[in-house]
Amino acid sequence: MEKDFGGFKGILIIGLGLIGGSLALALREESYKGKIYGFDLNKNRIEKALELKAIDEGYDSYEKIPWENIDFVVLSTPVKTFESIALKIKPFLKDDTVVSDVGSVKGDLVLRLYEILKPHVFVGVHPIAGTEKEGIENAKSDLFKNARLILTPVGDDREKIERIEKFWKDIGSKTEIMDPHLHDFVFASVSHLPHAIAFALVDSLIVLSKETGIDLFKYPGGGFKDFTRIAASSPTVWKDIFLENKENVLHTIDVFQKSLERLKEAIKKEDEKEVLNILSESREKRMSLDVSSEKVRE
Repeated sequence: MEKDFGGFKGILIIGLGLIGGSLALALREESYKGKIYGFDLNKNRIEKALELKAIDEGYDSYEKIPWENIDFVVLSTPVKTFESIALKIKPFLKDDTVVSDVGSVKGDLVLRLYEILKPHVFVGVHPIAGTEKEGIENAKSDLFKNARLILTPVGDDREKIERIEKFWKDIGSKTEIMDPHLHDFVFASVSHLPHAIAFALVDSLIVLSKETGIDLFKYPGGGFKDFTRIAASSPTVWKDIFLENKENVLHTIDVFQKSLERLKEAIKKEDEKEVLNILSESREKRMSLDVSSEKVRE
């Protein structure tokens, strides 16, 4: 099928960080013919985006943006900013302009944005892609290639939803439709919880280092570095994700604490059978992920 990127002719990316910058570069890489506009309060990011030729024009004021040329807006800022941005840009939007996002939290947030932006169409989107690095200087044109992408639409404007899905497919993403509340439970479990654990694990070494007077960060091996890599992610981004998806995150932390307590008790009682059962079951499930990944690549 011919690439038309949903038929959108002018795209405004609000937030020129890693994801927003990577989206702009991906559009270039896939030969998008329309114009790409960028907005960021950080003028250095705008300059870097222009230097990389990721965008055609960049702005740090909503009033200066040529809204008459824009039919698709993508919010690529921390999720806590989405509602205030939606309220600010709504008066400028053309009748047929569609608004979307690339945030990691959906749920009630999607419903609120849908109501704020009426009669304009809002469609929630979550690309399952990214790194622990920040800024457009770390953007990658292939970040979304073959990556899973979740759409969480509300309302019944099938035509606009299908256009956004086509937009991401033309970039190379593998799309899936999901209820916004189900999305938040799923990704609290497989993404938000692991990030919380990684941040907490690093914090525990900070505490232990102070407690013993030994700088434990001199000694971590590859396993610790691999496991805690995501703790180098943006604190602002993850603070917003944890708080916006609070109920699901708290539930998954509770379940994790129970699992950790089960292992702790087995070790405390020197129950070799129970320790072995826990480790073996976890190992088997983890190894199955690698098999599933291989099948996907095939």
